[in-house]
Amino acid sequence: MTAKERVTVSLPADKAAALQQLAKDGRIESVSAYVSEAVEERMGREERAQRIIEGWAHEAEQQDLQAWEQALAWARQSDQRGQHAGGAAA
Repeated sequence: MTAKERVTVSLPADKAAALQQLAKDGRIESVSAYVSEAVEERMGREERAQRIIEGWAHEAEQQDLQAWEQALAWARQSDQRGQHAGGAAA
């Protein structure tokens, strides 16, 4: 069994109540299990998207290095995540 770390998650009141009712009705194991499963699913989608992007990037780089370098420069200049006053990436 893997170690678990506690985190606090905020949800809109209606969503939290709906999850609690699902758990009470025995339709889900628990709110924590449901949220954990949703996180795993989302992370899997993110990882698959990253692999697709990396594959496309490798192919694009091989086909036209100059166009690739221009696209990369544009992406770096356009990516402003984490550079606002709060300092934290979204």
